[in-house]
Amino acid sequence: DSFRGSLDIYVMDADGGNPRNLTNKLRQDDKPSWSPDSKHIAFDSFRGSLDIYVMDADGGNPRNLTNKLRQDDKPSWSPDSKHIAFDSFRGSLDIYVMDADGGNQRNFSNNPFKDWDPSWSPDGKRIVFVSERAGNREIYVMDADGKNPRNLTNNPRHDTDPAWYNPAFAVTPAGKKFTMWGWLKQISR
Repeated sequence: DSFRGSLDIYVMDADGGNPRNLTNKLRQDDKPSWSPDSKHIAFDSFRGSLDIYVMDADGGNPRNLTNKLRQDDKPSWSPDSKHIAFDSFRGSLDIYVMDADGGNQRNFSNNPFKDWDPSWSPDGKRIVFVSERAGNREIYVMDADGKNPRNLTNNPRHDTDPAWYNPAFAVTPAGKKFTMWGWLKQISR
C-alpha cells in the first residue's frame, strides 16, 4: 500500500518498475494480501466502517466480504485460496475465518482477551496469531479449525508480527523450518 493523498493499493513489477494504483479511491485501502492462486487480492478498507474487501488481481470487481459495522482487519489467505482469516472486533478482538466469497464467517479464537494478526501456515494446517491472553502480547498458534491454541513465545516482553517461513520465497538448507516474529525467531531443526 502507499500513501499519496489517500491510502491506496499498488502493484509493480518485481524490479520496482511499472507501479499501478489498483484502488485509486479517497479512502483507506490497506493491508493487501494476494491469494495463493494469484487471482485475487484481499485488503481492508475504511468506507464508513473497516471491512475486508476482495478484488481481482487487476484491481477490478471490488467486493465487501464482511460488511459489518465493526472493525474487520488484516486478511490472510489459506494456502488453497478457499478461506480468509482476519481479526474482527465484534464484542472482543478475535480471529475469524470465512470462505473466500465472504460466507460462513466463524469465530476461531472466541476469547475474552485480544487476539489479532492471523497468518496461515504454508501447509494450511495452522494459524499463528498475536494474543494478550497471557497478560502481555505473545505469539500463539492454533489448528486450522481453531482448536488447540498454544503459546509459542511465553516470555515477559511483547512478541508481535508473526510470519511463517515459506520455502517458496526463500533459500534455506533442506529440512529446516522457521517461524519468525518481531525481533525474535523460533527455529526447529
